Amino acid sequence: MQLTLIHGVHRSGTSLLTQGLRALGAEAGEFADTYDRDNPQGYAELPAVRHFNDRLFAHLGASWDNWGFRAGLVDWDATDLAPWRKEAAALLQAAFVGPGPFVLKDPRCATLTPFWDRVVPEAGFALRRILILRDPAEVAESQRQRVLRRPSEFPVIAEAEPMAALWAVTMHEFLQAVSDDQTLVVGHARLLAAPGETLAIAATFAGLVPDPAEVARFAAAGVKPELYRSRPVASHAGGREGVWMQAARALFADLTRAGTPRALPMAEARSIAGAQTRLAALMPGLSAVQSTIARMQAVEAERRARYDGLNLLIWSLAPFAAHASADALDSAIDRGLAQAESFDLARGNFAFAHTLGRLFLFARRRADGLAWLERIRPQFGHLEPFAQLEQQLVDLPGDEA
Repeated sequence: MQLTLIHGVHRSGTSLLTQGLRALGAEAGEFADTYDRDNPQGYAELPAVRHFNDRLFAHLGASWDNWGFRAGLVDWDATDLAPWRKEAAALLQAAFVGPGPFVLKDPRCATLTPFWDRVVPEAGFALRRILILRDPAEVAESQRQRVLRRPSEFPVIAEAEPMAALWAVTMHEFLQAVSDDQTLVVGHARLLAAPGETLAIAATFAGLVPDPAEVARFAAAGVKPELYRSRPVASHAGGREGVWMQAARALFADLTRAGTPRALPMAEARSIAGAQTRLAALMPGLSAVQSTIARMQAVEAERRARYDGLNLLIWSLAPFAAHASADALDSAIDRGLAQAESFDLARGNFAFAHTLGRLFLFARRRADGLAWLERIRPQFGHLEPFAQLEQQLVDLPGDEA
């Protein structure tokens, strides 16, 4: 039974390639796909594997977006990781039943290549890899647009340099970890420019016998140029890019110089990794980066937990606020203000800030309410609910409490 891992950094086109292989008959396990503005055609990820990888990252003191993590520094044969390998092998055996061929896609697997390179054979599968490469400047721009759509979800990878660092470190560690010649390199640009030809080559490598009619059908309907929304931006050109982007693009150029799709033998992978002088100068500091990002994420998780707890309290009070006694309202306001003073809640969470403003309204504390809105105006003054609440406070006859 053959299992092909679809490797690539986040935002590189792994979903598109996996969807194409599934359309041609590859089995990817049973799961309900998810769709959103970031991936309107779906993610094509097996949730059980994604959740497992996140747990493994946490065990290692990292996460998918912790670009300081280096898989090559982990002793993957250590005794404490044996239960993880056993669990992962059982997960694959449960997910992929039958003759195959099978494909598995989760960008986290690229970062964890040494782990999955051990697990797949242990689970009884013949391992192959397809590595999809996208210009790291495009990857960074795609992530930047993603952050704009969902700003609170990406505290670490929100700008070009961290995304370029994630790209460079992931690819370098992947090249160092490859232990055989069973890797095919596919270019994202080539997949878009010649989808039929590229997909047919990838499908054959993955153990399929592609039907030309099905290949043409997916190339026409599944590859949508309008979803190619992340061209490199001007700041990535003309020498104005950061050191990580320079290192990432140098590695990208070396990997794609011979064209794609093509086989990537282990010796060539190691040679390309060893030739990255820019990257070699940056790598020694990554252990400090990993611990710093992990600490920042722990603080962020605690902050979010406090947000959630306080919001639950505030929203539970809100339906009764219009009928609450003056003493009860004043007590709720005092508690909210105390929390707002204890950490940067007011500027970071509009739901809380707006609800506290409504408590001022119900308490008919006009001056205090307007002062509160003035405090949060720089962050939220452009929002319609803010303007509506401000008008309601202005219309109050005056403080009565």
